[in-house]
Parts: sequence; structure tokens; C-alpha cells
Amino acid sequence: MMTSARATEETGVERLPEIADPGRVAPKDARELSKLFFQQLAVLEEGTHAYAYARNTLIEMNMSLVRYAAGR
Repeated sequence: MMTSARATEETGVERLPEIADPGRVAPKDARELSKLFFQQLAVLEEGTHAYAYARNTLIEMNMSLVRYAAGR
């Protein structure tokens, strides 16, 4: 069994933070978290649970930005 640090070295994948309610993340925090989630999407395999979690969390965290842009 690989340790977390070793898995990160070999795969480039870090453990993503669990966000209970992504829709309630403050925009400033969403901006920082989005960087991490986008980095992980680049190395995660599409179709995996981790990829789906990262993608869906990004969408939910940034809905306020989408609503703002659509309103303009």
C-alpha cells in the first residue's frame, strides 16, 4: 500500500479537500480552491470518482460567478 506522500510523488495527484457545501464557499476562497481543483483535473483520469468530484465541486463553487456573468 502506498502512503499519501508517495502516491502524490508517483501520480501527481494530491488528496482534494472535502467541501460539504460548495455553493456556500466565499468567492475569494472559491478562487483559491479552484486553482487546486483545476490542477488536479489536469492529472486525474476522466471517468473516475475523484475526477467527477473535482469537476462537480468546481461547478458548484463558481455558480455565483456564472450568475454574475450571465446577468451582465
